Amino acid sequence: MRRSELESFDSSLFVELADTCEVGYLSLVTSAGYPRAIALNFAAIGETIYFHGALEGEKFELIKANPRAGFTIVKSYSYIPSNWSAPRFACPATQFFKSIEIKGTCSVVADPAEKARGLGALMDKHQPEGGFDPIDPSVPVYAKALEGVGVFRVVADSWSGKVKFGQNEPEKLRRIFVEKLRERGGVMDEETALEIELGLSE
Repeated sequence: MRRSELESFDSSLFVELADTCEVGYLSLVTSAGYPRAIALNFAAIGETIYFHGALEGEKFELIKANPRAGFTIVKSYSYIPSNWSAPRFACPATQFFKSIEIKGTCSVVADPAEKARGLGALMDKHQPEGGFDPIDPSVPVYAKALEGVGVFRVVADSWSGKVKFGQNEPEKLRRIFVEKLRERGGVMDEETALEIELGLSE
């Protein structure tokens, strides 16, 4: 990464984004050598990503042909207008965010118990209020369902995070960002202001 001050390998960042971001992006390579990014719901158990899908179609065929994969998770924070730092000059405009980029191997999960764990993690994440019986391969209704559903995993060979909240900017300017974010009061502005403040001196 060009700006090392934005890079993070903090495991808590991985957990935060995996738990709070609903959609991630699976990256595969087509037979023609083009990248193919696929948006999908996911859940993580440790640093292994799980998702479900059909055992046929383009995604399935690409994974069979070449299991090397990337997986990207992004949490967007506030957009910072250019005129907060340089009136009438567009170049300083920027977007603050947190992200994780995984490099690893994607494969189909065959073991019913692991399929149940992966699907259970998806349900716990996306339907935390419950309202369903735990997914158990020994329960006949689930055993039949698990046979037909495709569950996939991405096992990370490596991953890196990026946390961008103006760390490369002077502290005086970051304090201006905090003030203006609170004045604007948009959906993510308070969260963004708090993240910027974590990097400020007392």
